Order: sequence, then C-alpha cells, then structure tokens
Amino acid sequence: MKEINLTDSNFAETVVRIFNSDNPLIILEFTGTFGLVAPNTLHGAEALDKTKKRVDGKCYGSILGNCDAFRNLLPAHVESNIEEIINIFERAFIRFDVACKSPNSKVVKDSRHQTLIENFAFRKQIEQVELMLMEQHSSSDFFVINYQGLLCTSANISGHSNGAITNREQALEFGKEREVELFVHSGLLMQNMGSYPSFYIGTDEITVERKGYRDSEILAEAKEKIYKSH
Repeated sequence: MKEINLTDSNFAETVVRIFNSDNPLIILEFTGTFGLVAPNTLHGAEALDKTKKRVDGKCYGSILGNCDAFRNLLPAHVESNIEEIINIFERAFIRFDVACKSPNSKVVKDSRHQTLIENFAFRKQIEQVELMLMEQHSSSDFFVINYQGLLCTSANISGHSNGAITNREQALEFGKEREVELFVHSGLLMQNMGSYPSFYIGTDEITVERKGYRDSEILAEAKEKIYKSH
C-alpha cells in the first residue's frame, strides 16, 4: 500500500489513477476519523461495499469539494444560503432533498443525500480530484446533474463494535488487510473529536439526525443565521 500526503503536488493525479483502476478507493485521514473515499459512481460505491463488507440498507455520503457543482445539487432554499452553510457546518454532515435518478440508491435514501463539510484547505485538495473526474464523466450515475463529489465512509468493517478508526496504525493495518492501494495522510486528525454530527436542512427548519462534535453550537448558529426570517 502506497502512502502519500494530502498536500503532495501529485495528490490529485495519484488519486485519480487509483479511481480509474479495478479497486477504485483510498484511505484518507479526515479531521475526525480515517475514512474510505471513492469516486461518486456505481463502481466506486460497489468498491466501498466490498471493502467494508457493507450491511444492507446503508448508503454513502459525499465530501464537499467544488462549490459550484455542490451549489447546483442543492435545493433552492439551501443554495441561497450556501456560504453561511459552509461556514456553520464545518466538520459536520448536512442532509438535503436532491433531484436524483432513483429515490433510493447507493448514495440516496428517500430522495435525500448527505455531504460532509471539512475545512477550506482540505476542500481545495478534494476539489482538484473532483474537477478531474468531472472531465472524465459527462453525467452522474445517481443524480440529475453531473455531480461527482467524492464518496466517503468510515474506514472499518460495517457494523464493527469498535466503530470508526481514529488510530493511524490501526488504519494502516485495515488498509493492508482489505487490500487498499493508497493511504493519504493529512495530519489533520483531531483526537477525541467524536462523531461528525448530521443535520437535515428542510425548507422551514433544521433537525439533528445524529449528535456529535459541537452539534448544539452548530444547531443554535444555524437557527439564528439561516432561519432567522422564519
């Protein structure tokens, strides 16, 4: 298993080369955990399924990279607040209604999709990969628009009692055991951060779907700034 850094000059090219292989996924060090990342395609989702031994009924979220593509994916009431949303929901998932080819798929559940928002420097590196994939794919396997935001999930066996992996040596061992070809270090992991919280952003209200890091603070700020007119 090859190891590189998120800030390496050849990061995007190296990742895209893996994404165009028969085993299109990598391990990436996020701020909250070590995760598996794959292209936003049926092939990518199937690779995640295989590596995680995914249990039935689960679907994958994406990582925010290119803001223009993400803006086009969002419903109007969310799109109009995108700058505030990106700032407020850093290190959190947001779930929203989406125009999709099927209401339930590998990445959509009940016509809703969720996206993880990381910090700016992280997003800019992820964006490089996403833009390269947008040049390769003229349409999405799942969405009405050509959204290629990278798929992400925790780097572990689905349903494992120990939960997500936050230890580098354990993450490296998992990658070798599951035959992952690329491990990307970032140096951004925050120990004891806990789970990423998840929020559903509806037309008139926001709800917490999973508690986690700073969830109460995020909810209060979102209600004040995004729904202040309601």
